[in-house]
Amino acid sequence: MSARTFTKVSPMVWRSPRFIKLPDEAKVGYLYLLTNAHVTSAGVYELPRGYACADLGWAEAGYDSVLKELSGVGLIDHDPDTEVILIERWFKHNPPTNDDHALGTRRRIEAISSDHLREKALASFEEENEVRIQREAAARAARAARASGTAKSISETIGNTSRLMGTRLMQGNR
Repeated sequence: MSARTFTKVSPMVWRSPRFIKLPDEAKVGYLYLLTNAHVTSAGVYELPRGYACADLGWAEAGYDSVLKELSGVGLIDHDPDTEVILIERWFKHNPPTNDDHALGTRRRIEAISSDHLREKALASFEEENEVRIQREAAARAARAARASGTAKSISETIGNTSRLMGTRLMQGNR
């Protein structure tokens, strides 16, 4: 079980066409899978069917039906043999925030018993972690440029001929 005391759920879930079209029971199931006590920073975790059914007050057949429906619309993937759940696009909303977080998340992914879901989660993680690394490198370079006095002005960045540079705001006339 996870030691997390909270998890982020994007309010955009309520605008997702895949989510909106779901029946109420499947919506509850999805929100449960996003927020239950077994969720980890990796978005892929083992969730014994009995625990989920007890938490939700559902029969196993109803739980299995919801998993199938959520998988069918691409919100989750699951491995019924290992009882592993993978939240699709987890790292789009919950990317690693620093090197330590990334290291811990990688360890959690590598411990997953389902080969297929471990590989899928690792590929998604690597993609988003690379974005984080590039973003941090760009921020360090910008800080270093500002510190050395070589930072570009706005006009150098976007060009003097840009329509934006012709606006009152950019010319200093508010």
